[in-house]
Amino acid sequence: MGSAAMPEEILMDQMNVSITDHLAGYVRARVKSGRYNNASEVVRDALRRMEEADQRALRVGNPTVEDVVTDLTALQTEAIRKRVLESIAEDGRGEYVEYEGRAGMEALAADVVAHGLERFNRPR
Repeated sequence: MGSAAMPEEILMDQMNVSITDHLAGYVRARVKSGRYNNASEVVRDALRRMEEADQRALRVGNPTVEDVVTDLTALQTEAIRKRVLESIAEDGRGEYVEYEGRAGMEALAADVVAHGLERFNRPR
């Protein structure tokens, strides 16, 4: 007879933590809202979120796609979507430039700089 897989036991440590009256009120309000069963759940969730934010901050120099997308606003996401669709249409019409080899990469870099300067110098 096979045995059913037992759920992995999560060990929990206990701590006493001092917090301000303001934070205590916030924790009580979160529990009262029904989203959390008790103060410990509120604190664990807050610490998980803090840990995720710390990990994201460490990846700032090398962000993942998920990090970048998470930080985009709906307006930015829509603008990117629109630009991607425009680029696909341009490609379909043959409106693109091909770059080959080292000279091509240098030409691409020069084009990017020129385009950036053009946008930067536009009247606002």
